[in-house]
Amino acid sequence: MNTSVVPETEVEEVVIKCEVIEISDDETDDGDKKKKRQRKRSVPKERSKCEHCPKTFATRYELKKHVRTHTGERPYMCPICGKTYTQLGHLSIHQLSHEGIKNFNCNDCGASFYRKADLDRHEKIHLGIKPHVCEICSKSFTQKNNLVMHVKMHIGDRAHLCTVCNKRFMTRSKLVLHSKRHEKTKKIRSDMDLIENEID
Repeated sequence: MNTSVVPETEVEEVVIKCEVIEISDDETDDGDKKKKRQRKRSVPKERSKCEHCPKTFATRYELKKHVRTHTGERPYMCPICGKTYTQLGHLSIHQLSHEGIKNFNCNDCGASFYRKADLDRHEKIHLGIKPHVCEICSKSFTQKNNLVMHVKMHIGDRAHLCTVCNKRFMTRSKLVLHSKRHEKTKKIRSDMDLIENEID
């Protein structure tokens, strides 16, 4: 029986040497002096002030949104019904109404809402929570905007002026409703004038 012997091959052992360098945040470039790493303290930005009222805002964007409550600017329009909004988010929620989507339902009465914030506000009614209190007469409200409207009644704040009859209103929406009456009256008058001209 002939067995062939495989000659042993020599395996060369290769050793790779790594040099480990320790880096410390405490050392300076020259390594002799140690100093503590100091975290930079950010100086709070100056808040943006509204030129119409005493309110201030952390960002220019928040200020811009707020100023629209004074100017009445409503740059976002619903392409379906033409209703306008001061904020894009409000328009998006409004558009759900055209689709009939109300995902947030009250467990107590079954009322449904487009936004969770509206559901949360509604649920306070069932709980009897009225956190917004008038400083003048102590009447309380579930919603902040209702308190704001109430306070305007106390102080007689009617910033929205009708350019036709000079009547003033507390909200832009009430002015818009009022202006529609003028438009109807104007249309009726022009229709009457047309009829009179045809008769003559």
